[in-house]
Amino acid sequence: MPDSQGNDIAAVAVPVTGFVALAPLGTVFPTPAEGATDPLTPALDAAFKKLGLLKVDGGPGWTWEQTGDPIEFWQDGYSIPSGLSNVQVAATAAEQNPWVREIKSGKTPDVNGYITFDGGGHAVQYVLFSEEIFKNGAIRRRIAPNVTVLSVVEDRNTRGEVLGDAFTFKVNRSPLVGNDHFGEWILPPA
Repeated sequence: MPDSQGNDIAAVAVPVTGFVALAPLGTVFPTPAEGATDPLTPALDAAFKKLGLLKVDGGPGWTWEQTGDPIEFWQDGYSIPSGLSNVQVAATAAEQNPWVREIKSGKTPDVNGYITFDGGGHAVQYVLFSEEIFKNGAIRRRIAPNVTVLSVVEDRNTRGEVLGDAFTFKVNRSPLVGNDHFGEWILPPA
């Protein structure tokens, strides 16, 4: 309920838990109606695998910005965006599990747990789903049907601290979300 100045402290988003999950490109994801259910019904396709535990400051961080110059018209004051953009989502995995290693390398570990890494990256495409649950009970879910790994930065190995892998995923446009980059659900507090 807003106060006399129109501010609503109960509407402040304070994250308490959630997850980031990836699946192979083309994996079926919730429809707009299904994504609005709590609990999520039906559950995510079994192909989605969670990154596991995230560092305390490693929850999903989304950024988007225009990168092209606007298209201007002869009439002063008229322009439209070029449509070029840079959309990314970052998360820092705390676990050193086989799935995290596979996302880092684009390869599956062999029977010995061995993987080779190409520092130039890989071209594997994924579907990314994130869910954030806030202290006030609200839930925010996002689906990005086409992401690739843009960068991985391993934390400095510091005694007594969690060694995380900071992933940055490039979010590409997809016809599965109306040729936009991602879709979002906000479920209000119960």
